[in-house]
Amino acid sequence: MKTNLSPATLGLLLSVLLAACTPQSEQLAPPEIAYGQDLCEACGMLIDQPGLAAATLDTAGQPHKFDEIGDMIQYHADNPTVQVQAWFVHDYNTEAWMRAETAYFIYCPGFFTAMGHGLAAFETEADALAFAEQWQAEVLSFDEARRDACDGVCHSLTLGDTLKER
Repeated sequence: MKTNLSPATLGLLLSVLLAACTPQSEQLAPPEIAYGQDLCEACGMLIDQPGLAAATLDTAGQPHKFDEIGDMIQYHADNPTVQVQAWFVHDYNTEAWMRAETAYFIYCPGFFTAMGHGLAAFETEADALAFAEQWQAEVLSFDEARRDACDGVCHSLTLGDTLKER
């Protein structure tokens, strides 16, 4: 049986076949963190709380690990030459990794985190809103967290500060 396919149809068919056979680029994955062993790149403390830990991959593929979201944000604000290709945070409830760009964040000065940044991430807006209501916290996007949450708060606490003193 002979078929008469136009050059345009043949080109389209060839493009589809080539695209189907081309390996897909690997999806960026968060680095492995050895909890209780790895150190936060920003403050040097042990990373021991999976629900608050965060990480980035720079454009050279090097991982940067942090004990909390605020340290990750502060580190990259202080080191603008480190170009980030992927930001990762944990869902506070499930401790599952997710991309920071799609997460919902709460900011609450009274919410204890390792360095006092008061940030936690959630996969769903409903979970973030429920947590925010419980803690009288603010829900932020990642861009808002990067822009606002650490402004004037990051590393401003001393070891003698208590939650009520904040």
